[in-house]
Amino acid sequence: MSQSLVTTDWDDRRLRVNQDFAELLRTHGLTTFESLMRYDGGEVAKHFIAERPTTRIVLQSNTGPVTLYLKRHAPAKLKEYLKPLIRLRWPRLGARPEWDAILRFQQLGIPTMTPVAIGQQGRESLLLTRAIEGCEKLSDWMSRVPRQLPQPELRSLREKIRELAETACKMHAAGLHHQDFYAGHILLPDDPRRGIHILDLGRVRQCRRLATLWVVKDLAQLHYSSWWFTNTDRLRFLKWYLGRPLRLQDRSLIRKIIRKASSIRRHSKKHGFK
Repeated sequence: MSQSLVTTDWDDRRLRVNQDFAELLRTHGLTTFESLMRYDGGEVAKHFIAERPTTRIVLQSNTGPVTLYLKRHAPAKLKEYLKPLIRLRWPRLGARPEWDAILRFQQLGIPTMTPVAIGQQGRESLLLTRAIEGCEKLSDWMSRVPRQLPQPELRSLREKIRELAETACKMHAAGLHHQDFYAGHILLPDDPRRGIHILDLGRVRQCRRLATLWVVKDLAQLHYSSWWFTNTDRLRFLKWYLGRPLRLQDRSLIRKIIRKASSIRRHSKKHGFK
């Protein structure tokens, strides 16, 4: 899918634009890095980190309104450089890692965001993506749906669990470690013919071969945040993730996931997160 993405460079290569959205951005005068970085319209969609706000904007096109998300990266604090270096990892800051991850996910056929534009000037950068319509976050779905489901909906739920497991397997088999694999970053489509979408790829890392440590971390984040699901649901997920019936030797992996999920829970409680 990413192979068919055609981009064009604007503003002395400070801005790279998906050709499918070039006319839309031109119409609204958003043709330079500065015009997007200093854009003062829209509404705040996320602002957990002061240096990385996300704004929801709606632009009118010939065929109707187009909703976009603009994530702007201010220069990172010194600690954001030091933390990964202390752990012997290279810092992954700014918009570029998420843009690259989106293209890689699309290349693998894992539904995710549609990239619209990426910009870089000095230590500032931005990422513009199209909103994914007709979907609901898994976290919102769990808060809305009652625990007792009729049989047809239970079958649909199991299909979703299987699809999520197979998506996680494909991601990990390609050496991709999400690092924020929580229910709030998973979108369930209203139309069953569409696939589950994975969001917030800013911390995704690519490895030649993914260590068990990183697999456990991703699966533990999902385990911790998918509180609605029963233990049977979780075992079904793991069976479909592994692509085979569970075996006695899988107990070690299950224990690691549970221990890591408990650690995430303690950390979240300590810092006041849900």
